[in-house]
Amino acid sequence: MMSSTLPASMADAERRFRAATPRSAQMAEEARRYFPGGVGRAGMPVMLYPVFIERGEGQYLFDIDGNRMLDLSNGHSALPVGHAHPAMVEAVNRQTARGLGFALMQEHEIKLAAMLQARVPSMELLRFTASGTEATMFAIRLARAFTGRTLFARMEGSYHGLHDMMMSGMGASIGPSWRNTDNDPVANGVLPEIRDGVVYLPFNDLAACEAAIAEHAADLAALIVEPFMGSGGGLPGDRAFLHGLRAACDRHGVLLVFDEMISIGLAPGGAQEYYGVRADLTASGKLVGGGMPMGVFGGRADIMSLMEGKDGRQPQFMHTGTWNGHPISMVAGIAQLELLGADQYAYLGEIGDTMRAKVRALAARKGVALQVSGIQHFSGFHYTDRPVRNRRDVLRADQDLAAKVAFSLLSQGFYLVGGRSNLSTAITHDDIDAFVAALAIAFDESGASGGSELP
Repeated sequence: MMSSTLPASMADAERRFRAATPRSAQMAEEARRYFPGGVGRAGMPVMLYPVFIERGEGQYLFDIDGNRMLDLSNGHSALPVGHAHPAMVEAVNRQTARGLGFALMQEHEIKLAAMLQARVPSMELLRFTASGTEATMFAIRLARAFTGRTLFARMEGSYHGLHDMMMSGMGASIGPSWRNTDNDPVANGVLPEIRDGVVYLPFNDLAACEAAIAEHAADLAALIVEPFMGSGGGLPGDRAFLHGLRAACDRHGVLLVFDEMISIGLAPGGAQEYYGVRADLTASGKLVGGGMPMGVFGGRADIMSLMEGKDGRQPQFMHTGTWNGHPISMVAGIAQLELLGADQYAYLGEIGDTMRAKVRALAARKGVALQVSGIQHFSGFHYTDRPVRNRRDVLRADQDLAAKVAFSLLSQGFYLVGGRSNLSTAITHDDIDAFVAALAIAFDESGASGGSELP
């Protein structure tokens, strides 16, 4: 939501932001003529008005006023090599000259599929989709079709896209867009009975999950989990927790589905390599599409084969879509995966560890109640003095303070999505030092600092 003014404590940040972004302010007014709230989608960090981006280069974004911002989000994890990498631009330009869309098979699909299968061996067969939302939707439908069971389980506060099946329970947030129905909220516009097909589980609480799986096993088709919870707060799953889920699913014949939209960036083989856990079905996207719209789902051959038409008959499970395997997404994804080898993942892990350590040290010096979660180049910042391990812990943190800190950072030229960051290989140690210096100012301007600075 936009507001016309900020609290008095944020006056310096507001003046700095307004002075630097007059064209964005003008464009924001025009946007209100066309879009509800003046924005094209929910989830953008808007306090006064949105910043309008002109281009991205490496680790930076440039807005229409000519301001340069260090991008600590990188397309919500879609661009771990940074913006406009020459190899990716060349691949997209070359394909654009050959055609923008065919709705027919291409060699690029086979190449990207082979790369994914080599990295994530559990994807014995796979299919591309046009979005991550479609990928999780098809994965859950397929699990139901294969097992003949009706229920699926998900973690409270996880985000798996916006199809109806995922718009119940705690969802991505609790707010006015959700209506309460016997303490199990469903999103406005979604039928209340949707909640009856879902079992809600607490993230990182293995004992509670095992009990729920056992209780509902006869009707439970699948358990879907983000090994690294992104929108839910930047929370990594415990290794023992994810291994325990695998064992519990095996005991009860439940399919384990990994939503690796974000966690595919943890290692060449994603979370399944990083944690050493094999999923029955995997849904992914984001970096796999090189910043272009796409999704993918795949898994065990016996499950995926339900989509095969045999002996002239229609397949038992329907999957189609005009934009599936879109050529631009395929070539962009191939180019980005070719850029991401062991050295790049090692650097992402090192730069992420460095940032978290420096932010924790700054918070301690400033007297800021801050928990910093994360692994590799993914981090979450939670303004609370209590440990944060699941979505309920995240919601107890000070969300308003996180927004103020993010706005102060934006006004200084650092783009952070609320309390989450996704770094890229383009970001340097000097960039991290500059970010931490700006964060010190943001702590003061937002009121986060706890009095006298410690030596």
